Amino acid sequence: MMKGLTRRQGLVLAGAATLWPAGFALADDGPAYADITGQLPDLRFEMTLASTGAVVTAADFAGHPVILYFGFTRCTDTCPLTMENAARLVRKMGADGQQLRVLFVTIDPAYDTPMVLKKYMANFGAAPVFDGLHGTSTQLAALAKRYGVEYTAVTSADAPDPVADITHSDAVYGFGVSGKAHYILGTLAQGKADIDLVAGLIKPLVKV
Repeated sequence: MMKGLTRRQGLVLAGAATLWPAGFALADDGPAYADITGQLPDLRFEMTLASTGAVVTAADFAGHPVILYFGFTRCTDTCPLTMENAARLVRKMGADGQQLRVLFVTIDPAYDTPMVLKKYMANFGAAPVFDGLHGTSTQLAALAKRYGVEYTAVTSADAPDPVADITHSDAVYGFGVSGKAHYILGTLAQGKADIDLVAGLIKPLVKV
């Protein structure tokens, strides 16, 4: 595992080990960001959108830069921290922030129903800027594999001590308006997130 990464941040390297450039500068809890343009496939999925209950695909978000994150609502640390940092980013970007789409993909679909996801995401911002994605186990596995995300999750909503058995990569992905992958935004999962840095990276994507 790369020095400076937390265990969960390091999980993403197992599936996408070549994404971090050699000699990449480390922030307080890991790399602040990595430019992955041309190194990962375009955004593609078919899942249920939490705010509406409708089945959506990546095409429904064309024209908007997208921040994609995999997590679960019962998470007590990195997941809410990342979403709060995303909320700070949206506020920092002003009018451009309203063009952003922050999509939270649950890795715990047995518990995180679309309604649970809808209520959870409302803590950070209103739809359509903040929304959740709920998929079948097959849909989730396909999307996670596409971006090198590793996760383990319980298989039922009433499993004993469920949070202890849920782990996932902490990678935060930034996509342009055409669905092309541009960045892994590690700093958004950090306690001392560099919001100015991310705003500078994402603002140009509003028109890409």
